[in-house]
Amino acid sequence: MEPLPYLPPLPPNQPPDGYREERDFSVLSTTTAFVAGIEERDKFHGEPRCVVCGVANRRILKHAYIIPQEEQDTWADLQDRGWIPEQAKENPRHDPRNGVLMCKNHQRSFDAFTFFIRFFPDIRKFVVVNYSDDASLQEFHGKAIALEITDHHAPFPSLFIIHELRVRGFHPFTPLRPDMPINPAWQDWISSSGVFDNTTNSFLRERPPPSCNSDVTAQPQIQPAMANMGDVSPLAYDSKIIEEILAATRAMPSWKACQVEGTPWTGTAEENIEKYNSDIGV
Repeated sequence: MEPLPYLPPLPPNQPPDGYREERDFSVLSTTTAFVAGIEERDKFHGEPRCVVCGVANRRILKHAYIIPQEEQDTWADLQDRGWIPEQAKENPRHDPRNGVLMCKNHQRSFDAFTFFIRFFPDIRKFVVVNYSDDASLQEFHGKAIALEITDHHAPFPSLFIIHELRVRGFHPFTPLRPDMPINPAWQDWISSSGVFDNTTNSFLRERPPPSCNSDVTAQPQIQPAMANMGDVSPLAYDSKIIEEILAATRAMPSWKACQVEGTPWTGTAEENIEKYNSDIGV
């Protein structure tokens, strides 16, 4: 009679490998997808950067949530209202379209409702509004940040409306319609570091090839400047602009990409084509 095979002791306070709940892996994978999606999108010349100031130091870069990650009820309500696709991730902390890469300082200011980001549908840019008139944010006011509306993981502009309303609530005595430039320029660092290609009208994500004529370790020197807004007009703030932002949100590639990602494609090729045409459209 052969002896029984040796059974290793069970790990303390948990089941053996292979018997844990799939939820652990699911949460890990969705969180990883959130981080990877943001850092791949908010990458310029091969480096993740703060979309506001351009800082590229990974030790101080943070993932800022537009809708706080614990507000799952708010997220579900926005799905029900059609402000985000019903196929969006179930939890706001898992969807990269609910996040923006920022340095520690700007992430704290964003979370503290010091400033908001407004999407301008006519020029297709996301613009900083220093609603609290904070001195440290003055150089960024009225200038567009490094977000691209054509990216499949671009944040939903509708989410910034919710954040804007909260910022306004924290500063009830600030004028409702602060002056904004008619044609907002890019943030200074975007222009000075050459991360935007005006020919293709898109950001340069990949690291450029090394040049024999330049020091590859040199970093562009960004000189902060107070915002010179030129021609200005009061920031639109009414139901019309909200409808325009919502319409732009639903028409952007990120919306359709989210629908595709969140739709089960388990049928035949013909059935999936029919589902795509009926649920998502061309």
